[in-house]
Amino acid sequence: MTTKTKISVRALALGGKFVGQHVGFAMIDIYGPDDADAPLASGLTDQGLLANTDGSGVTALIMDQPYPWGYPVRADEATEFTAEIPLAEPTVLTFVATSVADRRISVLSKRLVIPNLSLTGPSAVVLVIPGLLTALTEPAATASIVEGTPTTITAQVRMMCGCLIDNLFWPAANFSVQAIISNGGTNQTLTLSYTGQPSLFSATYTFPAAGDYDIRIVATEMNGNLGATSPVLVKVKQK
Repeated sequence: MTTKTKISVRALALGGKFVGQHVGFAMIDIYGPDDADAPLASGLTDQGLLANTDGSGVTALIMDQPYPWGYPVRADEATEFTAEIPLAEPTVLTFVATSVADRRISVLSKRLVIPNLSLTGPSAVVLVIPGLLTALTEPAATASIVEGTPTTITAQVRMMCGCLIDNLFWPAANFSVQAIISNGGTNQTLTLSYTGQPSLFSATYTFPAAGDYDIRIVATEMNGNLGATSPVLVKVKQK
């Protein structure tokens, strides 16, 4: 006999909070045992959004207390995706969470699910998404850059949940941020320093000659989180 089993899924950033509204939530896909192209259920982790919250949970409850191994992270004020999955017998389902803010990043987990045994509340499925949200903020692709003139290169680096690196819960010293500057097959690496403004890392670079340059930002956190932008093309003019 087939019955519908209620399953809630949350997406938690590795080393951060739940993936909430200000990064577009996370996309959840639930697949059956045959991993068919069409998921059994899909949706954003935007259900249960409370007024005056962003759905990422309470910072102090998540970041201020130690969690014994296996103890669920407090999900107060966190949003989720909930679906009712028809099951006739114990079944292994595949859960996939994809970052909406960076669709290159997703995580997959297989879980045995038993009919009529709901996975909700403290028993909800939690998928941990690794990675860092990284962007080149300066110079803009349309900026007027002149060879031989010092140019500021600035990157924004955030946790996958969108939280800012602010030396409170996520110390800037735990992050290494670099700009990879490419021109004609030649690469140069520029280390960016924390500016003191949340999530911003910067350094000055002098483009040696006119031409087209690609700038890619690469960020690493000491817990293994990684982030990288696609190359941004900037044009450097002659003096």
